[in-house]
Amino acid sequence: MARVVILTGKRGVGKTTVCRETVALARGRGHECAGILTLARDSVRDVYDVRDGETCRLTKAPGDDSAVVQGRFRFDSETLSWGGAVLRRSVPCDLLIVDEIGPLEIERDRGWVVAFDVLQGGAFALAVVVVRPELVARAQRRLPGLDREVVVTTRENRDRLPAVLMEMLEKPDI
Repeated sequence: MARVVILTGKRGVGKTTVCRETVALARGRGHECAGILTLARDSVRDVYDVRDGETCRLTKAPGDDSAVVQGRFRFDSETLSWGGAVLRRSVPCDLLIVDEIGPLEIERDRGWVVAFDVLQGGAFALAVVVVRPELVARAQRRLPGLDREVVVTTRENRDRLPAVLMEMLEKPDI
């Protein structure tokens, strides 16, 4: 049965790093990995296609009227569409990464909202879904019937989490 881990924690604690290191471990053990990672550098965000290695700029500069505005961020609508397409073609796989589902998806049904359908399809062994702490309960309600659990990333446990997630991937009954 497909398993979903909602990976949460404070901003800057290392959730994306946990995802990236889990992908590296999984690939090293021959697992098929797919999905998206959101990479941050200062105020710039890029989206990385885990399977193909392609990267697209997610954030746009102030003043660009074509941007999708969410809070302090201005997202490129073409990159949001591209990321949705990446998620749709990510399955089947062993490890699915969705970094991240945020207010754009949960509050506005935009962005990578297709992730909910992909997750419900269950064509993966383990999905790791990054969600902000304040949105976890709402994300869980969008994923009914799935085997899911919440893992909180902290500075103290972040270095151990990739190994914990690998154990979940390779021993789904734990």
